Amino acid sequence: MKRPRDTDNPEEGAPQPRRRDPNAGADRRGRGSDAGRNSGSRERDGVRTPQPRKSPFRTSPLRGPLADTEPSSDRPRQIAGEIRRAVQTEITRGLNDPRVQGMVSITAVDVTPDLAEARLKVSVLPEERASLTLSGLRAAAGFLRRRVMDETRIGRVPRLLFDLDAGLKRESALEAAIRAARHHEQDGAHDAGEEKRHDESESKTT
Repeated sequence: MKRPRDTDNPEEGAPQPRRRDPNAGADRRGRGSDAGRNSGSRERDGVRTPQPRKSPFRTSPLRGPLADTEPSSDRPRQIAGEIRRAVQTEITRGLNDPRVQGMVSITAVDVTPDLAEARLKVSVLPEERASLTLSGLRAAAGFLRRRVMDETRIGRVPRLLFDLDAGLKRESALEAAIRAARHHEQDGAHDAGEEKRHDESESKTT
């Protein structure tokens, strides 16, 4: 037999409202603070300030045509050495120019920092043929430049300019002056010795 429903308490059997937990808000605030700390933010005096995040990618210096690179200071010196060897080899083989004769030597090569020009210092023996040899080398500058391009790995060969090496001429003149001075001192010492011996012989005879 079914039990009759108690109509005196109409709320019985109805769903009861959910009670609010007073500690729930604190838990949510605590979790929010932990999330803020984990996300890189810092809370100070009630104000949350975001903190910069580290990038997961490793940064490297810029390379390529956009990088601020300076040309190496050794590059002009290296190019000067290759030009000197190549030009000296061609001169030693002989140029088809009757003006270039005698002993021709490349004493020094100076390349400009922009690698546009190369000034070659030339020594010529005998000195009487120096001016003619210099004219022949200047006329053959284009040919020698092409030969340098073929014989070396220089991508862009500077323009070749030839000049006589006046330093060697000054050095030879200085050496000649030193030899003359030494010879004069030796002659003076020899004459002094002869006079001394002559005076000693005269004193003995008297």
